[in-house]
Amino acid sequence: MSQPQKADHPKRTAPRDVRRKQLIMAAMDSIAKRGFSDTTLRHVTEKAKLSHGVVNYHFKSKEALYDATLGYLAQEHYDLWTKTLAEAGDKPAAQLTAIIEADFDKKVCTQKKLAVWFAFWGQAKYRPNYQKIHNKFDNERSTELKRICADLIAEGGYRGQKAVEAAHAVEALLDGLWLSLLLYPSYETREESYATCMKAISRLFPDHFELEDVALDCVKSS
Repeated sequence: MSQPQKADHPKRTAPRDVRRKQLIMAAMDSIAKRGFSDTTLRHVTEKAKLSHGVVNYHFKSKEALYDATLGYLAQEHYDLWTKTLAEAGDKPAAQLTAIIEADFDKKVCTQKKLAVWFAFWGQAKYRPNYQKIHNKFDNERSTELKRICADLIAEGGYRGQKAVEAAHAVEALLDGLWLSLLLYPSYETREESYATCMKAISRLFPDHFELEDVALDCVKSS
C-alpha cells in the first residue's frame, strides 16, 4: 500500500518568500548606503546575489520593489508596537511607555532602518503612494496615542491639555529623536534617546511620569 504523498506547497512557496525578502533587504542596504537617486536594480541584485530576471519575476518594476520595502518596514514597526501595547495592560501610562519603548527597540531603531525610513519620508511628497502605505499602518498608532493621551488627561486632571495636541507632540518628539539618531549617531545612544523622550513625557504628564522612574533596561534588553 503506497504512502500518502506530503503536500509540497510549502516547498514551492518558501523560495519565493525567501527571495522576495532577500531583494527587500538588499534594497534597504542600497537605499541606506546610496539613497534613492543612486540605487539601481544592479546594486540590489548584486547585494542579494540574484539575477535581474529574479527581480522581474517577483516585482513588476523598481517602484514595486520600493513599495514592498516600505511595506516591510511599516509592517515590522506595526507588529512591534501593537505587541508591546497589548502586553502593557490597561493603565494609560504603561500603554504610552510601551509605544515609546517600541520606537527605540533595537529591532527597528538601527542606523540602516532609520536611513531608509527618512529616505522614504523625503520622497513621500513626490510619490503619494509612499504616504498611502505609511498611513495604512501608522493611522492606527495615531488613534491609539490620542486615546491614551485623553485617558491620561482625564486621570491626571491636566487643565488646558488637549489629547490631539499631546498626541501630536509625542509623535513629533519620536520623529525628532529618530532624526537625531540618524544624523548624530555619536551624540546620543538609542538608550539615551529613550531616556530623553521619557523626560519630555514626564513634563507633559508630571503626575504619571517622574524623572527618576525613567529606566533604560527595557530598551537595552529588548
